[in-house]
Amino acid sequence: MRTPDRPQNETLRLSALEAAQLLDTPPEERFDRITRLAAKTFAVPICLVSLIDRDRQWFKSCYGLGVRETARDISFCGHAILGADTFVVENALQDERFADNPLVTGEPSIRFYAGAPLEDRNGFRLGTLCLIDRKPRTFSSDDQKTLRDFADLVEREFQYQELGTYYAERTQALNILNDISLDSSGSVSERINRALAIAAQYLKLETAIVSNITGGVYTVLWHHERHPTSLENGITFPLEQTYCSLLAAQGSVLAINHMGRSRFSEHPCYQQFQLESYLAAPVWIDDELFGTVNFSSTIPRRPVFTETEKTFVNLLGRWIADLIQQQKHTEVFDKLVANAPGMLYQYRLWPDGHSTFPYTSGGIQAIYQISAEQAAKDASPAFERIHPDDLPIVADSIQSSAENLTPWIQKYRIRWKDDSWHWVEGKARPERLPDDSVLWHGYIVDIDERHKIEEMKSQFISTVSHELRTPLTSIAGSLGLLNSSSLGPLPEKAEQMVSIALRNAEQLKHLINDLLDIEKLVSGRMAMHPARQPVTPVIEESIERMAPYLESRQIQVVYQQDHPDITAWFDPQRLSQALNNLLSNAAKFSAEGASIAVSTRLLPDHLRILVTDQGTGIPDSFRSRIFQKFAQADSSSTRGRQGTGLGLAITREIMIQMGGSVDFESTEGEGATFWLEIPLEPPEP
Repeated sequence: MRTPDRPQNETLRLSALEAAQLLDTPPEERFDRITRLAAKTFAVPICLVSLIDRDRQWFKSCYGLGVRETARDISFCGHAILGADTFVVENALQDERFADNPLVTGEPSIRFYAGAPLEDRNGFRLGTLCLIDRKPRTFSSDDQKTLRDFADLVEREFQYQELGTYYAERTQALNILNDISLDSSGSVSERINRALAIAAQYLKLETAIVSNITGGVYTVLWHHERHPTSLENGITFPLEQTYCSLLAAQGSVLAINHMGRSRFSEHPCYQQFQLESYLAAPVWIDDELFGTVNFSSTIPRRPVFTETEKTFVNLLGRWIADLIQQQKHTEVFDKLVANAPGMLYQYRLWPDGHSTFPYTSGGIQAIYQISAEQAAKDASPAFERIHPDDLPIVADSIQSSAENLTPWIQKYRIRWKDDSWHWVEGKARPERLPDDSVLWHGYIVDIDERHKIEEMKSQFISTVSHELRTPLTSIAGSLGLLNSSSLGPLPEKAEQMVSIALRNAEQLKHLINDLLDIEKLVSGRMAMHPARQPVTPVIEESIERMAPYLESRQIQVVYQQDHPDITAWFDPQRLSQALNNLLSNAAKFSAEGASIAVSTRLLPDHLRILVTDQGTGIPDSFRSRIFQKFAQADSSSTRGRQGTGLGLAITREIMIQMGGSVDFESTEGEGATFWLEIPLEPPEP
């Protein structure tokens, strides 16, 4: 008797057989049907689907035989899988390889055998479809073709099995990943530890690690072990002494089924820890290798790691990367919030009228004397601390912001922790949610000290301005009389000095008037009388009023009357004042002989009046301060031009109080376009 040889690819063949997941499974009609039909077709008593395992042949289907397996070393099928063609023994008693085989000399008394090899989709011969008879017989080439056809049917069932196994494994892996990603309870560390335990169980591996690689140092951040060892979170190793050095070199998923038989058997990690199987994926954060998620065992991997398992670990690595990145961003955000003045918040107004603060920073405790947890349930305790005189104003401003989705900006008083009233300022931007509620994102800061300083400054400016106005008016009048020669002619030198003094006095009067205007605007004491009226006459009057100054500098104003009959809602005196400021600035920063364009643009709810010059433009460094009080661009080209630095600040306050706005566009060195927007209709009461 001759024992069958082993195929050269025996290790891979056995792994493929295990991966097929057919061994030791219950009988299935899909295979039994084929052996039953083949036996009847060839009129033989026995037909088998035989799988050749390491030391046995096991029958997935056995027609006419009462046993499920026999030893491999006496099997006919062990010989059949050595070649691709059908293996035929017409008379075993006359074949020296089998004449004294126990299966020939004893039950089932084999005389005739024909076996067609069965291959998986990768070409590994897993077993045979074989015919057995108790009497010798011939087997023609047509018979062999017919047996091959039956074997092809068995192979098709193998492929169905493989596909079913593949999709079942794929579904299981995705379900596990889905469960891991949906598990949001606990800290990041707790979530990752649970994920490693679940993944290690799924992969049937002993140890799971999430590592960090910094330079040449490998650090264990989190780990899970089926059998605890001395491994601890935070322990470090030189990178070159870990399998992760292999992964870091290739930058993609690394799977080693049997380290001792691989080309890495001399690796220091294998020499020290004897880890036979290893599966790892990189953890990338911001396009840099942060570390790895890796699984290992002291037992070789049988069957080999599948593509599904490799994909599973790769996706798990991405989930861990996202989690770590979110944690880093959260830590940065928390540090910024902790050092931000006042409180950062989200405020939500629901359709039924109730409101909450879904998120607030810890500063809410200092501002409203309530906790973030209380505010997340009900915002009303915060409103209870607002000054009774200011509460209706705050409520109306919130409602207006919600209806129009315009930014919310409000200054108001709240009861402080010492029961005094403190001024605070809030700013937020709203967005409408699908359920028709409105969510604001913004901040509230304590401005009490700033408010007191501004009040003192305004009071000081107002007092000084009033105290200066009377004597200055007298001085300017006297200088005017002298300059007009009403009191008689002056020497040429004295006339020059009086002229200079008169110009400076007039400039000082403008400064005082501007100071009084801005003080009145800020305090709300400047009278506004808006009404619906034509806009064109105000524009023409403003241009005419500026004519002497413009002519002195040979500057021409081109007014394009695109909407000559348009009406809007505004105070004509204040609109003229604002427009004069824009025209004055445009002329001031234009070269002699230049032109200024004035035009209008009709918007859905507003009319825009534009003033365009060809001057020096607005420096980038000055844009953020341009509407602040006393703001002037600090450059050699502008410092020599007279101005109080209050014109645009006054313009801004005027436009806000008329329900409009002021803004600009500019490219430095190429001029600027400033515009005023006034509402077409009066605001709703």
